[in-house]
Amino acid sequence: MAYFNHAFGKAFVVDGFAAAGVKTSAFTPGLFEVVNSSWASVEASAGNNITAGQLFYLVQGSFHTEDNIGNNPGHGGYKESVKSKGINARFISRLWSSECQSSTAATVKICVGSTCAPCGSNLFLRLDVKGSPALRFLNHNAYAIGDSSGSAYQNNVPGNCCAVDQTYLDPAVALAKAAAMLLEDPIIKPFAKEKTGGGMQVTVGATTTTYTIAQVLGLAPSGNYTPSVDPVADQVSACVSFQGAYVDTKFGNCSFDTRDHYEKEPVQLIGSVLNETGDPCNDCGVVTTTPGTMQQTSGETVLRDVLLTEAYMQSPYNQGNPDSARIRQIEGSDKILSAIDRDALYKTYYIQHSIPRLNNPSGTFDNDQYVYKIYVKCTATALITKMDTLMAEIVQVAGASGNPITFEANID
Repeated sequence: MAYFNHAFGKAFVVDGFAAAGVKTSAFTPGLFEVVNSSWASVEASAGNNITAGQLFYLVQGSFHTEDNIGNNPGHGGYKESVKSKGINARFISRLWSSECQSSTAATVKICVGSTCAPCGSNLFLRLDVKGSPALRFLNHNAYAIGDSSGSAYQNNVPGNCCAVDQTYLDPAVALAKAAAMLLEDPIIKPFAKEKTGGGMQVTVGATTTTYTIAQVLGLAPSGNYTPSVDPVADQVSACVSFQGAYVDTKFGNCSFDTRDHYEKEPVQLIGSVLNETGDPCNDCGVVTTTPGTMQQTSGETVLRDVLLTEAYMQSPYNQGNPDSARIRQIEGSDKILSAIDRDALYKTYYIQHSIPRLNNPSGTFDNDQYVYKIYVKCTATALITKMDTLMAEIVQVAGASGNPITFEANID
C-alpha cells in the first residue's frame, strides 16, 4: 500500500499559558494550553494533567479582537481560537524542539610578522565575499585586493619608502593600509567591515595593543600608533580582523508582503595573503577564517507560518493590491502583524502525529499526518520552561499508552 509522507502543518504562537479549567472561548490572544474533550484547559504546562487514553487538543487564543467585519454576521468567527486535531498519544510519532541559536558574523583574521613587508615591495591581501547575500546583490561572488602602497605613511614618507638603512616597513602600517584599501573597495564595502572594537592587534615585543585601522595609519584624532623603523629588532607583528556586515533591505509591517525575501544566511568571508604575482603566499602571513552561522527560527519565518495557518482557516492575508493595507486593517490581519516580533528569535516545538483512516478502500493513503509548530520567544524563559514541562507530560502520556517516544530537545 502506498504511503503519503507529507504532514499538514499548523502554527501556534505562545504569549502565555491558561490556568486549569479555562474554556477555549475565554482564551485571550496568544494564550495557549492543552485542552480536553470538554474544551477546557488542563494546564499540561504544569505537568501530570493529561488523561491517558483520551484525546487532547492544542489551543491558542486568536489574535483577532473583532469577531466580524462591519457588523455583518455573514463574515464572523474571526475570534475562533486556533485548534489542533484531536491527538491520540498512541499515534504521536515524534516530539522535538529547535535551539535558540542567534546568528554570528563571519570573521577573517590575517596576521603578519616583522619581515613580511620588505622595503621596496608591497604587501598584498585578498578578501573574498561569498554566499547568498553576495549572489543576490551582485549575481556573483566577489573579491578585492588591497596593497600597502598609496597613502600609507612610514616615518612621514608616503608609500613604500624607507628611512636610511631601514630594511623592513613596520608590518602594522603595511597591513593597515592594505586592509583600508580592501574596505574602501566599492564592491566589497557593503559586505565587510573592520571588526567591532578595534580591528588591529599590534604586538611589540611581549606587549599587544588593540588599535583601529585609522589609529595605525595615524588618521585618528587620538591614540595613534607610532611606527617602528626597525620592526625586526623591535619584534613587531600585527593582525587585522574583518567581519561580515551585510544588511538586507527590510520593509515595515505597513507594506509587509509574504513574498518579500528575507536573508537568513550570513555573508561568508575568505582572506588570503598574496605575493606580487598574485599567488597565495604561504611563507608569510597566517589567515584564520571563522564561518558565520545562521540563526534558528526568526520572526520572519514565524509570521509567514502564522499567516499560512490563517489562510487554512479561511482568513487569507490580503497583499499586492493598492488598497491592501486598508483591507488588512478591516479584516484584522494587522493584529497578527503587530503580535509577531519580526526581529525576534523564536524557539520552536514540534509535535508530529497521525490519524489512522478506518475506511480506506483505495489503498492510496494509510493515514493523515500533522505537524504542529509551537513558537515561543527565546527571551521568554518562563514560557520555555512551561513548554518543556508540557512536552515531558506528552512523553509520559504516550509511554502510558504503549507508545515509548522521546523528546528530542534543542536540535540545531
